[in-house]
Amino acid sequence: MKKVLIIFMALATFALNAQNKNAERKENRKEMKANLTPEQRADLKTKKMTLALDLTISQQQKVKQLILKAENEKPERPENWKEMTDTQKYEAKSAMMDKRIAMKKDLKEILTEAQMTKWEHQQGRRHDHRMPKEKRERKGQN
Repeated sequence: MKKVLIIFMALATFALNAQNKNAERKENRKEMKANLTPEQRADLKTKKMTLALDLTISQQQKVKQLILKAENEKPERPENWKEMTDTQKYEAKSAMMDKRIAMKKDLKEILTEAQMTKWEHQQGRRHDHRMPKEKRERKGQN
């Protein structure tokens, strides 16, 4: 019985340490993102897209300018989201969606059909990871 208790305590300790490290990494990433300038964020996003979509040099320049424009116009996320009224939340989400639509339209002019398809697929996968597993499974069945 003592051995079982010792093994359980050891496993619990390992699990807690792993969770703490993941939380620390997440905080470090948030700090790093907060400390970057809009130019640095645009540069990193452009490089990431270049790797994923195999962009040409001219496409890289155009995409970087597009992302830099979006980064400079990006409003600060309100900290009092829970205190906002439904109308304010609707307006904020609507403005965000309008910017996404404009960004997608501009990207369609820059990217080829194959690159655009791949980019849309990546965007869908990125948002699916935020969705609970049960909803993802149901979405796949439809």
